[in-house]
Amino acid sequence: MSVLTLAPATQIYVEVAQDIAARLARTAIWEGERCTWVGSSTEAVGGGYQAVQRACGPDVYGGTAGIARFFGLLQQLQPDPVWQELLTGAVNHVLGDERAMRGPTSYAYYAGTVGLADTLLRLGEQHDRPDWTAAGWEQLARACAQPPQEFEIDVISGVAGAIPVLLRWLRQKPDATWLGEAATRCGDFLLSRAQQRPTTWGWPALPGQPALTGYSHGAAGVALALLELYYVTANPAYYTAAQLGFNFERELFHPQLQNWPDLRDMAAAGVAAPAVGPPPTYGDAWCHGAPGISLSRLRAWQLTGDDTFRQEAEIALNTTHRGIYNLVTNPGGQGNFSLCHGLAGNADVLLEGSRVLQNDLYYQVAQAAGNYGLEKYQRTGLRWPSGVNDPSGATPGMGEAPGLMLGLAGTGYFYLRLAFPQQLDTELLP
Repeated sequence: MSVLTLAPATQIYVEVAQDIAARLARTAIWEGERCTWVGSSTEAVGGGYQAVQRACGPDVYGGTAGIARFFGLLQQLQPDPVWQELLTGAVNHVLGDERAMRGPTSYAYYAGTVGLADTLLRLGEQHDRPDWTAAGWEQLARACAQPPQEFEIDVISGVAGAIPVLLRWLRQKPDATWLGEAATRCGDFLLSRAQQRPTTWGWPALPGQPALTGYSHGAAGVALALLELYYVTANPAYYTAAQLGFNFERELFHPQLQNWPDLRDMAAAGVAAPAVGPPPTYGDAWCHGAPGISLSRLRAWQLTGDDTFRQEAEIALNTTHRGIYNLVTNPGGQGNFSLCHGLAGNADVLLEGSRVLQNDLYYQVAQAAGNYGLEKYQRTGLRWPSGVNDPSGATPGMGEAPGLMLGLAGTGYFYLRLAFPQQLDTELLP
């Protein structure tokens, strides 16, 4: 990465990211040359769920791979021996996890092997570590040698998150034909798992459940992955499936609310959508609802030039905009600052909208969210609220978490994006 020019007005955002990194540095737990962190997590305990304290695993979503990505970016932008030491320690934790590196593989990006491989490849290339790069290629080859498992469907834990990654590395290494073969295998798997209707296709997050809307677990993420695959393979089956997937969400769109329903409650009850009974909720996060759906439509518009996707992206971005505005202007508002389902993630979505559509308003709203966090948490010394939900409701979003998608590393990454909105890629797309 070339040296980036920092506008004086955004220096404060880099300082926020550095302070968050310093907090992570103070709380790192070292064993030899590797380090990890302990933080809040929601875990299954005794037939229910409880907020607990646990050590990070190696994954991208909440583990040391995701934290390493934050330190890797910070070290590129603001080199410091401390950031380099933490980057190396976090990567060593990933490499030292025997189950992750030698055990069963998965196609998961945020939660599994493909994400670990992509992290090692990216960081190895960025920081001139051929040993990390070699380990990344080994992990990617291990994952691609296996067929997808029945539950590996969505962006978080399945092939919908893997396909864009496989295609990206194939562009960099065209002779690695096995990457294209694996991506095609994943695409065919998605075709076989679709819940097909005449005008719509949907995909369940888990086998036997109804299909969901949204980016991380629903039709938006799957349809986008198939569209990406179509533009590499020219296989019309992928294009048709992608369009039918987008249609699934179009038919459920609520014009008054300008949003798409979160069908998880219906899925848990085992009923098909739309269902008779209480109305569904409408999500306002990357994982479920307008913010994540906007990312799928922005990328679909970039691929196709179809103005329908741009219009849907703008609807979703405006809904996201209103949600942020309502929170930051509410004196009693309390929102977490995670990427997955918090204020940082929604603001990051607007940064992407601003970059793709060249719309300064979206950047200004994202900046308002960043300034809200700066005043409420950075300057007061209060802890940054995480995206870890306490099932008891006693301390929602207040348990500190170190990871990328739920905690401090993701909050810090957002502030770096806010400082360099046109140059840095979002972590909300694989």
